[in-house]
Amino acid sequence: MKLLYKLLRKNICFGLLSITFIFPFKLKSQNTDQQKDSIFYREDQIYFGVSLLLLRANQENLNTRGLSRHFQLGLMRDIPLVKSGKLSSGLGLGISFEKFTTNLIPLENGIYSFDFENNMDNYFSVSVNSFEIPFAIRWRNSTNLNYAFWRVYGGIKINWNFLNRVTEDLNFETNNYEINTFVTNTFISFGYNTWNFYLSYPLNPIFNSKIINSNNSSIRISPIKVGLIFFIL
Repeated sequence: MKLLYKLLRKNICFGLLSITFIFPFKLKSQNTDQQKDSIFYREDQIYFGVSLLLLRANQENLNTRGLSRHFQLGLMRDIPLVKSGKLSSGLGLGISFEKFTTNLIPLENGIYSFDFENNMDNYFSVSVNSFEIPFAIRWRNSTNLNYAFWRVYGGIKINWNFLNRVTEDLNFETNNYEINTFVTNTFISFGYNTWNFYLSYPLNPIFNSKIINSNNSSIRISPIKVGLIFFIL
C-alpha cells in the first residue's frame, strides 16, 4: 500500500511539472489554431480560486472556530464540443489546500466529544493538501476575437488528499488515517471575464466512517466551498 502511495504521488507530481512546462506552448498553439480557422478556438486556462468553507455536519453540537478557508490552483485543457467553441468540455490538473477548526475533542479509539464551554484553548484543526482532477462542461458567449465574456462552468472534481495534518491544541499528527484519501466534489462557477463566483459541494465527507461520538453515532463533516475563482488565458 505504501509503495502504491509513493508511485501515485510520484506520477502526479511528474504530471504537474510536465503540464507546467508544456502549457505555455499549448497556449501559443491555441493562437495558431485560431489563425488557421477564423471560427474555431479553444480556451485553455490557468485557474486560481479562494473560498470560505461552510461545514455541513450531522452533529448539532459541532461548531467552527476561526476562519475556514480553501485555495486552489491549476490548469484546464479546453475540448470544444461544437465548432463555434461556445460549448466545450474541460479536463484539468491542479492542487488545493483547505483548513478548518472545530470544537471536536478526540477521546480514544476514534471516539470524539465536543467542547461546550467555547474554550478557545481547546481546538481541533484539520489541514488537507490535495491534487485535484476537474472535469467540466463549459458554456460561454465568446468568440475567437472576444476575450471578455459571460461563462458558466459545471462538473465534478476528484481530489487525492496526499497530505493532511490534524492538530489538537499544540499536538499534531500528520496523515491521519481518519481523513478520506479520495473525495469527490461537484462544482459550478459563473461570471464575467476574469471574476467568477464559485460553489463546490462534496459528495462524500472528509472523515471516514471510523470516527464516532460518545453515543456511537458516526460523525460526518462535509466542507462546502463558497468563493471566487479567476481564469487566466
